[in-house]
Amino acid sequence: MRSAFSEPSTSDETFAAALPEALVAVEDRDSDEDGAPNGDEITAGTSPGDAASAPASETACGAAEVSTTYDVCRYDGRYALRKVTLEACGRSPTPAELAAVADTPLELQPDAVADALTTCMQSEFWRGRDGVVWNIAHAKIRPTIFVDEPEENTDGRYTGEEDFDYFPDYALFVYTQIDGHDSRDLLTARYYVQRLIVDGRSVYKPVDELPGRQKMPTERRAGMLTTRWFLLFNNMFTALPRTAAAQAYRAYLGLDIALGEGLHPVPGEPADYDYKGVAAPACAGCHSTLDPLSYPFSRYDGVTVTNLDEKGRYLPTRLEDSYEALLPGVSAMPEAGMLLGRPVSSLTEWAEAATSSQEFASSRVADYWQVFFHAEPSGAELATFDALVQAFRTEHAFAIEPMLRDLVRTEAFGAP
Repeated sequence: MRSAFSEPSTSDETFAAALPEALVAVEDRDSDEDGAPNGDEITAGTSPGDAASAPASETACGAAEVSTTYDVCRYDGRYALRKVTLEACGRSPTPAELAAVADTPLELQPDAVADALTTCMQSEFWRGRDGVVWNIAHAKIRPTIFVDEPEENTDGRYTGEEDFDYFPDYALFVYTQIDGHDSRDLLTARYYVQRLIVDGRSVYKPVDELPGRQKMPTERRAGMLTTRWFLLFNNMFTALPRTAAAQAYRAYLGLDIALGEGLHPVPGEPADYDYKGVAAPACAGCHSTLDPLSYPFSRYDGVTVTNLDEKGRYLPTRLEDSYEALLPGVSAMPEAGMLLGRPVSSLTEWAEAATSSQEFASSRVADYWQVFFHAEPSGAELATFDALVQAFRTEHAFAIEPMLRDLVRTEAFGAP
């Protein structure tokens, strides 16, 4: 009699070698007679020997019925409405709202849900301070300290003028995301935005100047990239603002150089104008992209030892005035650089090139995909995501709200 501890008649290696041929021999069969071939069941992770276990795509879907459970076979307006009101309104749908969408013809339910989203996008929960859109901006603005929001005086100036005033950044961010505005203004705006409270609601007002709060000449402004806070936080005490460029690349193009993303090496770079040793083999791979990406930021001053009072300005002689004595030759650093393999002559051109890119559009859609799905697109959802990006760049002219109406009408969003 064979012992339970004796050597098997077939080795593991032999079994593994024979398995592919055996699977091919039976993959077209339906061993459990559930309508799904064995190969499809193995791929889907269900059991080819159990008729009660079948791939979801093989589950029989009959005509839609209104029931207490969601319809997993198609877009269910009740399910989609609940997601929209929770994520965009901050509340659950009322029984009357659920009943109304359930009574809506199936083919019209996606539009009904999109209309509910449009209503939610007018709420303070969506567009107010600490609302959904405001919170998306956190990782881009990175408010590391707490300050009070300045209030406008009757003379047009502001109370509590503060070096660490990041509220214009939030106001500009939210403004570009609502009411059909062009979201490319995130990086190309030559204006500022102030948030006002009117009848208890946030109102975002574009203005030419914010006296005492922002000091950038109009022709040198590049939206979120040239605010006083961005420059102060990302461009301090450094000749070449690599941190500023890397943050802009990550926040607005979705590319993290530290993770090896978005690398476009430039021949002859890095030149290492600031003597950081970045030409070493271990560093050059990333810095041949990062340093040319950073050159257009080099004449924008956040704060330096020689300039502690005037923060957030464009200074064409910044390198000569503050760094040449310490780093001989650093003033030869060009202001022109490269972005995504494209030459750019200035930071304003950098911003224009960035916002015309596929990466910018994908980053905008990805921010809101995360809001509604709490995850990155899965493999099965990539086609939907890509279609949203394409429509965002073309028919929607970079406006966020029409793109979101498309998003909540997709099966990826509305099918449980």
